[in-house]
Amino acid sequence: MTDHRLAPLLRPRSIAVVGASQREGSAGHGMLAGLIKCGFSGPIYPVNPRYEEIQGLACLPSLRDLPEQVDMAVLGVNSTFLEQQLDDAIAMGVRSATIFDTCYLDGETDRSLLSRLKAKAREAGVPVCGGNGMGYLNMADRIPVTIYDASDKMVEGGHVAFITHSGTVFSEIGLNDVRYRCNLIVSSGQEINGTTADYIDYALEMPSTRVIALFMEEARDAEGFVAALAKARERNIPVVAMKVGRSELASRFATIHSNADAGNHSAYQAVFDRYGVLSVDSLDQMANLLTLLSHDRQLQSGGLGVVLDSGGEREMFVDLADELDVPMATINAETAQRIRPHLHHALEPVNPLDAWGTADNYEDSFEGYFEAMAGDPDVGLVTFCGDFQWNPTTEKGYAKALVATLARTDKPVAALINTPMSGIMTAGKALSDDGVIALCGTREGLVALRRALDWRDRAEQTMADSPPVVDAEALARLRSLLSANQNLDAEASKALMADFGVESATDAGGPIVKLTYTMIRDRQFGPMIEVRTAGNYGKLLDESVMALPGFDAEHAAMLINRLRVNRLLRNSDGWPNASHAAFSDLLARFAAIGAELADVADMIEVGPVHVVDGRVVASGVRVRGRKPD
Repeated sequence: MTDHRLAPLLRPRSIAVVGASQREGSAGHGMLAGLIKCGFSGPIYPVNPRYEEIQGLACLPSLRDLPEQVDMAVLGVNSTFLEQQLDDAIAMGVRSATIFDTCYLDGETDRSLLSRLKAKAREAGVPVCGGNGMGYLNMADRIPVTIYDASDKMVEGGHVAFITHSGTVFSEIGLNDVRYRCNLIVSSGQEINGTTADYIDYALEMPSTRVIALFMEEARDAEGFVAALAKARERNIPVVAMKVGRSELASRFATIHSNADAGNHSAYQAVFDRYGVLSVDSLDQMANLLTLLSHDRQLQSGGLGVVLDSGGEREMFVDLADELDVPMATINAETAQRIRPHLHHALEPVNPLDAWGTADNYEDSFEGYFEAMAGDPDVGLVTFCGDFQWNPTTEKGYAKALVATLARTDKPVAALINTPMSGIMTAGKALSDDGVIALCGTREGLVALRRALDWRDRAEQTMADSPPVVDAEALARLRSLLSANQNLDAEASKALMADFGVESATDAGGPIVKLTYTMIRDRQFGPMIEVRTAGNYGKLLDESVMALPGFDAEHAAMLINRLRVNRLLRNSDGWPNASHAAFSDLLARFAAIGAELADVADMIEVGPVHVVDGRVVASGVRVRGRKPD
């Protein structure tokens, strides 16, 4: 990928290491040692005026003494010296740079150093990884650029591209989970000149990438971020994202940490919805999901076939699976007959299966259970759910049975370890080495399975790109109104609501379900459609959801289903009633108008809206023309 913008940064052919050191244990020593031990094939130029030679390489006093133009300068110095070093790199035509330090000077209150570094790098067109980061590890090409000797971590054959705003996540989660391997890990930090969007785009060009993982505070290039997600969807590469900074306090900490604007979480979720991003809430969920999505065997059609060795843990498992909407396979009579000969007479051949009767010949019995589940046409994944530590002899028998089953089926075979600390570093590694998927924590593992099922079924989940057709005359009238910046009197409001397909009505009181639809402009991602529960239920629930404009009534119904008030829009049998359909149809039409008018409107609001005899009515409409940028 020599033609990619980030190629000089992430796949350099020559490197200058500023701050290189002969002192073992120092960051300067580790930076250089990792490159040497990994067999970096291009020229390496240590830069430090205190040495003539470091680790067998001739050392230069400064970047100004480079004998040639190099692809990357690793600026391993503290913030006091960073600006001069970047100036020298730009003057010498260095094509990219990596910065680790915070880019904050003592006593500085306006972060002017960071601003100057960004301006200089962008004006020169020099991609920069960092600052306030850990650099990157390109496992696919065996290039470690970080503050320690990471040569022992450079394991090839990985399929996960991990991009993170956290240095700790880079080091601990990206490198030390034995269940999956990375082809690229980037600690993007303050993104001086190189954003999450750029790194996603680069990873999508790597042939080894099967899944992209994001631990993110902000999409600094919102337009590029959306384009990168669209590219990932087009190439059928799943994106797993943990978006932090959702609360007010966490958002403030994001600003302190990396000068990030954490933005509106609902807007991020709207973007994730549109492009099929799989959102997780914890690092355990992320690690489990990366294990599933990067595995050679993907989930097949159907539900889970589950075998347990505990009746009580089966009840726990079923409760959680029901809560998280993780489907169990409906095994057929033939599968039940295959299970029956191995099963204690007091137990039932059902799924999920409580299989522990006695210890007699249990290894063969469990192998029979796993194999029977794998053979059922409605089973998409076979998993044992239990604990791996209390009885090492027994757990080895379960592992042996799982591995034997793996050889007899093309379906994925997993072990869901109930307690996260129970055997993941022992049994988990052994199982992974043998090809069995090891998932850690009952809830965290089931959340990951739910997300993996969402990815498997993404064709059904993808948001429709065929919103309702908007009446051209109605659009023209609203454009005229916005351009004239008129205040809406009662008659104008009534006329506009008619254009939206809504009757004007007095706001109803009492226990009536009411919603408000608003087109707003998010400061990062632009136009958004917000649906909020209004009226008395709105005061009680204080809930809303957001989506990107332009979707059909089916997706509108899904958005309304995310509101807790949707339970009041269903019949006794649980199916949506006429009011639910009326709300959904109007929301789709409103979103289509919002999409058409986003260039001239900062805000359009209809509502509160309620339904009378199957007809949607509203108490008013408000519009605000777009202010100049």
